[in-house]
Amino acid sequence: MNLVEQDRTEAVAHYVIARSDPNKLGAVKLNKVMWFADLEAYRRSGKTVTGQLSYEKRQHGPVPNNIVRSIRRLEQAEKIATRNVPTFGGVRREHVWLKNPDVSMFSAAEVDILNEAIDWVCHNHTARSISELSHDHLWAAAELGEQIPVGAACVMPDDLDGNDIAWALAELEKAS
Repeated sequence: MNLVEQDRTEAVAHYVIARSDPNKLGAVKLNKVMWFADLEAYRRSGKTVTGQLSYEKRQHGPVPNNIVRSIRRLEQAEKIATRNVPTFGGVRREHVWLKNPDVSMFSAAEVDILNEAIDWVCHNHTARSISELSHDHLWAAAELGEQIPVGAACVMPDDLDGNDIAWALAELEKAS
């Protein structure tokens, strides 16, 4: 990961933490907000908000590369604090913002995408449900620790029906 990707990843993490209710955003959800925001940004513009081209496969889904380093740097700069909160399922790592994030490196469209991802993940999902949603075919095909390309993850698989096959055959006929 280069310095620009590290800085953008750190800035995205800081923005997401500052914009979110800490009771609704643990470490798992932070990773998923970033994943789904990057997927949506890539679908719309061909580039990610974080600048990352791939994420690492982990047990609970795709994780931004070097996110632990980004969180540590934010803590050392006293921009965020991290706390462990007991839950019914164990312990949730929550992050609380201490300083306002710098959003100057983001376009208005990127901020909109981040806000949409934050709202969708934090208000419509539990950590478990959003993790399960991120366990798609591409995630299943990768080994733990392997990279999952964002561009490949943006492909939306769909079932083919008779009409699709007939269209493809007709196009092949025209081409020959």
